[in-house]
Amino acid sequence: MALTGPIRRPEYTGERRCWPCTVVNVVLLLVITAAIAVLSVPVALVVAIGGAALVYLRGYVVPGTPEFAPKLVARLGLSSLFGYVPDEGEERRSDELSEMTNGEDVLLALFERGALKEDADGALFLSDAFWSAWEAEMATLRDRDDDGVATAVAAAAPFEAAGGTRFDGITVEGNGQSIWLSRAHAIADAAAVRTLADFEVPESARAPATTALRMFLEVCPRCGGPTAETTTASDCCGSGTVGSFDTPENEVLACTDCGEILYVYDEADERK
Repeated sequence: MALTGPIRRPEYTGERRCWPCTVVNVVLLLVITAAIAVLSVPVALVVAIGGAALVYLRGYVVPGTPEFAPKLVARLGLSSLFGYVPDEGEERRSDELSEMTNGEDVLLALFERGALKEDADGALFLSDAFWSAWEAEMATLRDRDDDGVATAVAAAAPFEAAGGTRFDGITVEGNGQSIWLSRAHAIADAAAVRTLADFEVPESARAPATTALRMFLEVCPRCGGPTAETTTASDCCGSGTVGSFDTPENEVLACTDCGEILYVYDEADERK
């Protein structure tokens, strides 16, 4: 379990498996394997086994699959074969800038450097100084185009990385990893890493802290609108749409102006 933990994506597997993602990736894997087999059968076998394992554990191999596969299936008129397929306006969930982390060490670092506070009831909140600095960094990045944001995220990544744009979002690739972030999450995470650096939080704790910090967003990184807790209806790929008529399956923090989902809460989250 420890070895596969960082690879697994439960929002795309198990009972929530995105079947359009699985089928599209299996087809692509078969095509690639067949092409490699012309040159080397043993190598093709390794690729086939490795790819199949990733599809089983993660739900997909090709980065950005949850964004394009359901739409591809819908355009081919095959939606009925897979049950629910997201509409054009629905969003996929971002990856994490860093999944390898010790939560207690990160939390301690944020407290020690004055970024995070705790009230008398034990609720956590950002210090005024940290929030003001983070908000200012987000405002700066908000004015950049996608390429500019991609450059900032690549610089914030905990490994040597190259930033790019794909599937209406930001991609970061390096160290054998490929990460996809929505523009909102990319702005929030890059700005958070910059601010954490200014607060002298150890580098090892900066990127791992970014996902959890999103729960404290008071303004939308993408449009600057206010945020509020609401609910979403989940689809097969773990995403959803914000709205008062949705099935309340996930409690989220979302922008009240543009509807961007900024954070998905779980039972372990402590928030103000």
